[in-house]
Amino acid sequence: MSMKIHGVVKKLAIFFSIILLHISCRMEVKEIYDHNVDFSKYKTFCWMNGCKFDFEGPKYLDDELLRESLKTALVEELESKGLKEDASNPDLLIGFTITVKDEQAILYHRAEDSPVYYQPLESDREVVNYLKGTVIIGMADKEESKMVWQSVAVSYMELNPDFSEENIHKGIKLVLRNFPPKPDQK
Repeated sequence: MSMKIHGVVKKLAIFFSIILLHISCRMEVKEIYDHNVDFSKYKTFCWMNGCKFDFEGPKYLDDELLRESLKTALVEELESKGLKEDASNPDLLIGFTITVKDEQAILYHRAEDSPVYYQPLESDREVVNYLKGTVIIGMADKEESKMVWQSVAVSYMELNPDFSEENIHKGIKLVLRNFPPKPDQK
């Protein structure tokens, strides 16, 4: 194979790897909510666990600074949406869960960079480890004791994720971007 073709194939492989990495790092967010609820009636909130902020998640995320950054980001985002934290008389109870799962992908490398892709893969394999993180924020109507909103965000993360305050705020903002929902058109 000529060196020119070899170089083009290599550049294409790098380009597609970058595209795949960019796509895989995006956060997918899904919301489930009660369409019959008037969310404008909610003015106050508190945490589900006796109005003490806590979250379920992996032990290595059980860090005081991380917990405080998550709480601050959640409070600021909910306040920006018109809610106020009130432990004495909350309308909504907020629950927060993080799950992190170790996953891996196996990439097979060909012995040569041949542009003929239907040949069997022959060469070394590379194992790539990554994390799949899920954040769940649930909101329950305190008076009616029922869930009214749940947002689930799933994203692939680096093995050593950047939990800076800036990234935490961005993530919480994304997870709550559609809260409160717009009234349904009937």
